[in-house]
Amino acid sequence: MFFGTQLPLVAVFFIVILGRTVDMCLSSIRTVFTVKSKPQIAAPIGFIEAFFWFMIVKAALDYAIANPVVDTIVLALAYSLGFALGTLLGGILSKRFVKSKIKVQIVLSCKNDELVNQLKEKGYGQTILTAKGANNNTETYMIFVETNSDKLKQLRDIINKMDAKAFVSVTESKSVYNGFFGPSVRK
Repeated sequence: MFFGTQLPLVAVFFIVILGRTVDMCLSSIRTVFTVKSKPQIAAPIGFIEAFFWFMIVKAALDYAIANPVVDTIVLALAYSLGFALGTLLGGILSKRFVKSKIKVQIVLSCKNDELVNQLKEKGYGQTILTAKGANNNTETYMIFVETNSDKLKQLRDIINKMDAKAFVSVTESKSVYNGFFGPSVRK
């Protein structure tokens, strides 16, 4: 048994919350790795996740059976709260630790060679097109940058500092190869 049936209900309440939080964190992270086509990482996480889930459910049910006076709504609330906390924490951890390639499209408010040079100095590969705005018909630059998700904040800071009115669109890249990342990179 994961924990004894003689523990006070408050202790069981927090154990169930903690176990379910861990289980759902793992679930969120596993899902991200699955979506990113990394089953070799997702599979072991799924194994640990399923083990935690089973042990928490078994322990909560054993406790409820051994203590029939206990209102099972308390255990259901603990289980649900752990689910919610784990989903939230798992999302935060996934965003922080699971990196990806992102595509950033920048439409400058006006031509800005200084911004282009600053991006180059900071190591951002870029493709630059001349574009015209639909509203004011003035020439500007459209810049395409492919980078790692952990560099997005730095890139945003550079753009905002040098052209606060730039239109920026960020999407996650499914696959990146050749170009700035090198001829042999396939992800």
